[in-house]
Amino acid sequence: MFTGLVETLGKVIQIEPIDSGIQFTVVTEWENPDLKLGDSIAINGACMTVTKFSDLGNIFQFYASFKSLELTNLSRLGEGSVVNLERAMAMGQRFGGHMVQGHVDGVAKITSRKQIENEVEEFWVEIPKDLLRFFVKKGSVTLDGISLTVVDVVDGKIQLILIPETMQKTNAKFWKVDGKLNVEVDVLAKYIENYLAKRGESEGN
Repeated sequence: MFTGLVETLGKVIQIEPIDSGIQFTVVTEWENPDLKLGDSIAINGACMTVTKFSDLGNIFQFYASFKSLELTNLSRLGEGSVVNLERAMAMGQRFGGHMVQGHVDGVAKITSRKQIENEVEEFWVEIPKDLLRFFVKKGSVTLDGISLTVVDVVDGKIQLILIPETMQKTNAKFWKVDGKLNVEVDVLAKYIENYLAKRGESEGN
């Protein structure tokens, strides 16, 4: 489980095809390094497993299968790409953001970006049609591992307003029009939809 509060940024320094996927090597700097083999890390919001590490985890590797590459934007990473990183939640820590599972539901496309005031940026992002039912104004969404609030929903797109803090601490500073973002919808919306669907089935019998 994650929170969608990005801890730090990492840079991809090596990409190596192996078996049925790709092994990525990432260099970063944790504020409190404690990485272990088998730990879960959200890479641009996709939950991956640490397969090797050195330098207290400031250099680590993870493996992404072809299926994971197909369902996320990890297939678009190249050497030098900057990724958002978040380690799995620890018991007892404060819970900011919202509940994030690290299970990417689809890939969205940035359609517009503009600065509106004092380094505050507005983005419009096109959401896959099969996920639109989970989006409401003021609802939560995770994009590339960042917990964000949906400002508006119009014609299959969501509006986002990103403050300077978010722009500075995440890879959102590098987002470009037509860029692809990993999307994880609010898990509470999934539960509500499932509940209503089952109640409808029950009432129909």
